[in-house]
Amino acid sequence: MHKLRPVKKQRIIFLISACCRTVKYLRVLSPLIAFLGCGLPVSAQLEKAAHIEFAVSSSLDENFEVFPLGQQGALVLTRSGMYQGHGEEWRFVKLSEDLKPVWNNSFRLNFRFIPVMAYQNHTHAYWVFAEPDTDRFQFLQVNLETGFQDVHEGKLLSNIDLQQFMVMESKAILAGYHRGRPVVMVHSFFDKTTRVLPDLYEKNSELNGIDLNEKDGLINVMTYSFRKRQCLFEIKTYNYEGRHMKTTTLTDQDYSIISGQIIPLNESDSYLIGNYSIGCTPFSQGLYISQIRDTEPENLEYIEFSELRNFFNYMSPKRKARMIERIGRRKSLGKENRFRYRLLLHNLIETEDEILLVAEVYYPNYRNYNPPSTGINSFYRGSSFRAQDGFRYTHAIVCGFDKNGRYKWDNSFAIKNLVSQDLQEMVQLSRFGEYWVLAYPEEGNIHTEVIKKEKVVVESTKHELQPRARSLFFNESAILAAWYDKYFLAFGRQKPENASPNSQKEVYYLTKLTYQVDPVTGIPLSDTAANSKTSLQKRSTDSTAN
Repeated sequence: MHKLRPVKKQRIIFLISACCRTVKYLRVLSPLIAFLGCGLPVSAQLEKAAHIEFAVSSSLDENFEVFPLGQQGALVLTRSGMYQGHGEEWRFVKLSEDLKPVWNNSFRLNFRFIPVMAYQNHTHAYWVFAEPDTDRFQFLQVNLETGFQDVHEGKLLSNIDLQQFMVMESKAILAGYHRGRPVVMVHSFFDKTTRVLPDLYEKNSELNGIDLNEKDGLINVMTYSFRKRQCLFEIKTYNYEGRHMKTTTLTDQDYSIISGQIIPLNESDSYLIGNYSIGCTPFSQGLYISQIRDTEPENLEYIEFSELRNFFNYMSPKRKARMIERIGRRKSLGKENRFRYRLLLHNLIETEDEILLVAEVYYPNYRNYNPPSTGINSFYRGSSFRAQDGFRYTHAIVCGFDKNGRYKWDNSFAIKNLVSQDLQEMVQLSRFGEYWVLAYPEEGNIHTEVIKKEKVVVESTKHELQPRARSLFFNESAILAAWYDKYFLAFGRQKPENASPNSQKEVYYLTKLTYQVDPVTGIPLSDTAANSKTSLQKRSTDSTAN
């Protein structure tokens, strides 16, 4: 979950902070969504613990951004003067856990520069600005504890299409494409030098991702390329100074690695986990895990979707039964199953004893358009065309691996009628002890499911926000985020709490919310015993029904 996505239509940008995150400012995304974690129990009541409001400017060129910082509080950023041509004014306010102001600061952006991307870790927030059509860049560094600002300037490649921005110690790592080829640069804030990492600027090659091993000072660049009728997945490792240390190549005659994420074991060994396909296609056939010893992949294990116990639980019982029967029939005939699933993988989650892979299954959503039959279009009366209209999600999967790299369990969460104009992580996870809450927003409602490994503790539940409750905390542009422990943060734009019904005044607001949990189990949903059942039991019931 490193990417943080701005939402310009609602003039609010939501940046969750769990560890480190990145946002690209130049993308116009889908309407604002309510992010997770709010497993609202059917009988539970959200209680307001704190509230703060900020005045809304009469100007239309204003953005309101919130960075939840866990127990460190929250950072509020108001950007104004975005379209006036004389440089944006940024106003920062750091809030405590109780939404009390801790410090405030401001920053004036040079009118020649535009914001491109942002990155956040536990101690600082960073922004990178570019002067269009030049090689000049600026970096803003804000200390989250004190508000102290540092501005760094430097020169990078001009006209680069930045895709990823990260910071390790005193160096910025920027990845993107230059003239259609991948490029990764390391810029030093200390001496303002920029180094282009070698052995990456190649044809028929794509950036797959960047992984920072801050403990050992290593930069891992993952690429996907097509050479001599073979698809190659490579991990090129560089040290802190940008020197190429080693290359790890994964290739197979039958399968192709689509993506991978790294879990370091030590300076030379790691686990690589991701998804794979048959041939050089973007369609996932399943998951894989491999241990990388220095540069050699070992014990590469492919896990076909049909081998996951609960992958097809999103289907209706009859459809699932037909699918399982078809898979079994093909296997009995010695034929290989071929799936055409597209996966959006989240960042791996590492706990004390497990590694969790979370992914959402989606497909491009299309719709037919009929042009109006007036004017020049009357010549084409009766014709229509089909165009992509966002992405439709079907379900999310959670797979658990132990620290020895063995697949142990899986679970799934059906996603109903959810379409997003931009491909982004919709399902969010929040951990409550040994339980996980999966949740996604849909038209002002929140759908949740509570799992414990392969066991479904509380089945999928739709939580409707009643109009009265919504008037207190929510509106069309509201966001609800898991903050820390049992607290949530709601923020957006609405009328002031004490405003008259006819008032046109609006404010930006943040509200700290808490909820009641089961006093015995601590599960964030009530009536757990009545709803408890395992996914295996559910599958058995489905089979019996058919």
